Amino acid sequence: MRTVGKILLGILASLGLLVIVTFVGGLYVVSSFKGDDKKATAPDKIVLTLNLDEQITEGRAGSGFASLGLKSHPKMQDMVIALRRAKDDPRVVALRATMSASPMGLAQMQDLRDLIADFETSGKQTYLFSETIGETVGAMSTYYLASAFDNIWVQPSGTVGVAGIGTEELFFKDFLDRFGIKGAFLQRKEYKSAGEAVTNSSMSPANREAMTALLGSWFEQMVGGIAESRKLTPDAVKTLVDRGPLMATEARDGGLVDSLGYRDEFDAAVKARAAGASDLTIGEYLDLGFSSKGTSKKIAMINAVGTIVRGDESDDGGLFNSSVGVRSGVMAKAVRDAFEDDDIAAILIRVDSPGGSYVASDTIWREIVKAKDRKKPVIVSMGNVAASGGYFIAMPADRIFAQPATITGSIGVVMGKIVIGGALEKLDINWERVTFGESAGIFNSTTDFSPQQLARLNQMIDATYLDFTSKAAQGRGKSLEEIEKVAKGRVWSGQDALAGGLVDELGGLSKAIDYTKTRLGLQANDALELVSFPKPEGRFAALLRTFEGPDFPLGVVSGLQTIARLGEILAPVLNEVDAANRPGTQLYAEPVRVK
Repeated sequence: MRTVGKILLGILASLGLLVIVTFVGGLYVVSSFKGDDKKATAPDKIVLTLNLDEQITEGRAGSGFASLGLKSHPKMQDMVIALRRAKDDPRVVALRATMSASPMGLAQMQDLRDLIADFETSGKQTYLFSETIGETVGAMSTYYLASAFDNIWVQPSGTVGVAGIGTEELFFKDFLDRFGIKGAFLQRKEYKSAGEAVTNSSMSPANREAMTALLGSWFEQMVGGIAESRKLTPDAVKTLVDRGPLMATEARDGGLVDSLGYRDEFDAAVKARAAGASDLTIGEYLDLGFSSKGTSKKIAMINAVGTIVRGDESDDGGLFNSSVGVRSGVMAKAVRDAFEDDDIAAILIRVDSPGGSYVASDTIWREIVKAKDRKKPVIVSMGNVAASGGYFIAMPADRIFAQPATITGSIGVVMGKIVIGGALEKLDINWERVTFGESAGIFNSTTDFSPQQLARLNQMIDATYLDFTSKAAQGRGKSLEEIEKVAKGRVWSGQDALAGGLVDELGGLSKAIDYTKTRLGLQANDALELVSFPKPEGRFAALLRTFEGPDFPLGVVSGLQTIARLGEILAPVLNEVDAANRPGTQLYAEPVRVK
């Protein structure tokens, strides 16, 4: 009977695999034919459309089911290319967007604001419709992005949530004490707050100082940007913010909104002003194809997005892991392949990472330094965050670009673990251990660090901190003393980081591309081809790779999209827990959430 059962189980597994491959393969074929149709029917008049309630991704979609493209998101690189082309494309007559609660980070919003402002210099109109900006809750950053548009419409029943910004941090030490659980973390230096949530009962003075400066910088940037876009004074904007959230009529009367109306009225107004135009999304517009003129050069485009960990492509975690991370082996090879490719004139790295493993970061750093030594320019564009290990891999570049809101720096080190031995004792759970060596099981979660182990770990993080600051000084052309003033584990806004010498210039990916063209001796009208490294993986190849993992389900076709979505939701939380409690030396910065 057991043999028969195994045979039946094998048949069911094979059928499940066949169904999933057929299902996803069919989606791939359908999407491929759809793209070909678009190329054959290019309209003469275009209104470019954006859905700004979608997440703008940096780099590949992820691993596992997320890599199959069941729900694709626009990429920042595509937004840059499309909006730059659309500005000078006579077929494109306007830009229209919808947005109510954008999930984008503040630096990404500044990238888009810059692109929209540049698009508007062509004299073409930009339109935005929102049912509500925040729906009675604070949504100042969403409105900050909305204010970049010439014509802002809000539904009469909607609200405009300009109500300031703030952040909240939870501290679990006292709660964990009740259960005999302890957070044992070491840090260098006082501003390195990644472990405070479990080691402190409240925010440390250094952490409060850094957060106050960071959020203060962000608030002034948003107020200034809104004031400039809406032709108001900063004081007038602050007065409106203090009254917020605002009803739609109040926002219109205060100059934050141009028109009140429903979506059908908005659509009719845009259609009347752009008669005969066809709506095309970013993806549809790029599918039309473009011919380049003049000189053309290729540059490598490498994305460093997510937590930095050791490993290569084979370590992506299997079918259900949809996280996006920077694997040292993958990125190091990408940099190495780029500088060994004679057709590649420069390397452009887009960093959006809170850091992670020190060893993994150092592996990537070495390849970037080698590329520079071979006289191939390396330019870094920093997105929402380039902190700790994220800044470590950026700092050797020839030129570093950051948006004013980019979370930058956090030159510091953290190491530790969660100790549950006290909780086990409360639960009358006994554990036994057989070891050889004084430090065997040093990162075991059942016991705290011994005095000898603490002394050794402190030596290790002192050495790591010295290595971090020394390489920062080398990369930025500064002395150790100068770097120490902006180090100590502190995070800075990109604007303050520029003043401290951690970055070279304020601007987004588009500005980094313009600089790269100038660096290579190209003219404004010359073409620059962005070549992705590593080479993007096709959907069918991604499908096959997902089944290499050990956790293949038996024919769960109906759950594919649910699993992918759950992975997207849980990945950020799981990444943070994993990064904060991973054995070894970590260059990791606690994420900052603004409300």
